[in-house]
Amino acid sequence: MAIWSETIPEIQYGTYPSNRLEILKPRWPRSGTLPAVIVFHGGGWEFGSREEMRERVCRRYLERGFLVVNADYRPGLRAASEDAETVVAWSLKNIPAYGGDVGRVVLTGESAGAHLALLTAFQSHLRVAAVVNFYGVCDLSRMPNTPAMQRATQGDLTTILRLSPLHYVRPSGPPVISIHGTEDELVPLEQTEILTRQVRSAGVVAEQVLIEHGRHGLSERQLNTAYRAVFEFLHGRGIIR
Repeated sequence: MAIWSETIPEIQYGTYPSNRLEILKPRWPRSGTLPAVIVFHGGGWEFGSREEMRERVCRRYLERGFLVVNADYRPGLRAASEDAETVVAWSLKNIPAYGGDVGRVVLTGESAGAHLALLTAFQSHLRVAAVVNFYGVCDLSRMPNTPAMQRATQGDLTTILRLSPLHYVRPSGPPVISIHGTEDELVPLEQTEILTRQVRSAGVVAEQVLIEHGRHGLSERQLNTAYRAVFEFLHGRGIIR
């Protein structure tokens, strides 16, 4: 990470060995508190780590003056979902000590990480200001036979329903912006389209940005386009001042 940012590494947020996160924040002088973003990595709820998010995701938020919480979690859909809620609870309690504003907390992730961000924001009692969803699964029941979903749920209908963010959309939920490539080969574009419609139907702000020819994992140029829209959206919600 650049010399203009500071990293507080290896913070334990829960009781399991993999319950670790890092906090990154800008070094430059500032007045007042910082907006904060909690980042969940992808990897089908089984693979991946927070290291892969530092340059592609965390850096972009740091450049916009955010405090960043970059988290690891236990493998497995159920365990990861539990850990995601623990991360958010820890963050809302602790980020003021690092200069973060609990009233301007954004959840984000890519793929499985976006699912965790959506599920935590919709299902739990924890209040966040917005969700930035990069090609996440919102309705597990529409993808029951994919290899990743089979590994994650073993085909158990109760798990599929309980851990689908779409089933928890409510009028009091946070605004959502979703980014999805039109040629995503792993998570169908309909996942974002369904989510956007249902969030809007609940009376909550929802936007979607479709990246032409984007696949599951966007190029640097495509990410630049996506993040221009993301930061416009967050500015419009009063999260970036």
